[in-house]
Amino acid sequence: MSRVVWLNDGLVDPATACLSIDDPGVRFGAGLFETMRSQDGAVPWLDRHLDRLERSISALELDPTPPIAQVRGAALHVAASFPTGPARVRVTVTPHPTLVVEGTPVEIDPDMTLTAATVRAAWHPNRVIAEHKTLSFLGWRDAERRARATGADIALLLDADGRLGEASSANVFCVIGDELVTAPARGLLPGVTRRIVMDLAATHEAILDEDVWRASNEMFVTSAVRGIVPIVRCDDAPVGQGVGPTTWSLMSQVNTLLT
Repeated sequence: MSRVVWLNDGLVDPATACLSIDDPGVRFGAGLFETMRSQDGAVPWLDRHLDRLERSISALELDPTPPIAQVRGAALHVAASFPTGPARVRVTVTPHPTLVVEGTPVEIDPDMTLTAATVRAAWHPNRVIAEHKTLSFLGWRDAERRARATGADIALLLDADGRLGEASSANVFCVIGDELVTAPARGLLPGVTRRIVMDLAATHEAILDEDVWRASNEMFVTSAVRGIVPIVRCDDAPVGQGVGPTTWSLMSQVNTLLT
């Protein structure tokens, strides 16, 4: 099975699924999405994703959105369509109210590494809307496009002074000396996997100056679908000595939780 789509009340043909032109998600990007991993038909961190979704609905006053119980049921139904292996499950809600759940199989390479390119002035530490996973995602997509134009896999978003925020579609962690550091969730998304990592290992939240984060011994990104993926080069310079012991240890622990 290649792709499964649930729209509002049930499964539909992905080729014919459509939204109303009056849907606020279509007109204004007024909606939220959650992307999560299913494994063998189950969604290990579904509760965490739905909790974040509910908080954002409340904070942004996006009612009427579909009831969370309906969202949960649709997500589990789509995940069950992929009874073996991993899949990407994306939930979208808008105040139409509209519910879309998409499922797509994915391949997870445990040895995957990434190269990164920085995009300056792409992160704004006080931009509160960025703390929610809204459909207004063009800024992050543009940063990723610019990074890939240089040959890199992902973009690292910096503020105007070169301080490190997040990646174009993930949170970022650095190992500085023997300390694990990530930016506080101010003006960036409080990722589900970010929280898992912080629960597993003592983590210092700080906005790192450019000379500090570029001197990292290790660097990795976290996402709900792929877990932890190491960054081995940034702006054509190597990151430390490659994949280090802190990253390896956390990768093993997170992968165990996901499977």
